[in-house]
Amino acid sequence: MSEEMIVYDWDDEITSDGGDMTESVVLPEGVYNFEVIKMEKSYYNGGGKLSACNVAKMFLRIDGGPAGKGLCVENLYLCDRCEWKAAEFLHSIGLKKHGEPVAWRKLAHCEGETGRCQIYVDEYTGNDGKTKQSNKVRKFLEKAEPKANGHDVPRDADVPKPKFTRGAF
Repeated sequence: MSEEMIVYDWDDEITSDGGDMTESVVLPEGVYNFEVIKMEKSYYNGGGKLSACNVAKMFLRIDGGPAGKGLCVENLYLCDRCEWKAAEFLHSIGLKKHGEPVAWRKLAHCEGETGRCQIYVDEYTGNDGKTKQSNKVRKFLEKAEPKANGHDVPRDADVPKPKFTRGAF
């Protein structure tokens, strides 16, 4: 799990010099472990294909191993068109089971949870007019379930069954 987080009051002092959340690397496309480090409730005013709705902004720390740690902010829109992505996210951290409904408020209690996801590199133009890159989630992957043999195997993995050979042990 994650370290204990310190919560501040409006009268407390800021002692950090900054950079803690922004010091991350852009990782190459691939499958990585992640940890939910923060969740913010937000609101989307609508536009394009989505109506106005609540948004859960999930801040994910992506573990790139020797490449470093990446930061990814993923918006989960609380609407029927995007319900699949919230379900995929909750499956990936093990807080939703197939065929069972779960309350949207479950998203507010995900800090410290871990899972796996497939990320890609997104290019965009920053406010300064320069091309920048960030990581985005392409797909949240199913949480591995512990098996009787002690190994974790994702539910959707295509695991070949051993072939029977007479006399072989």
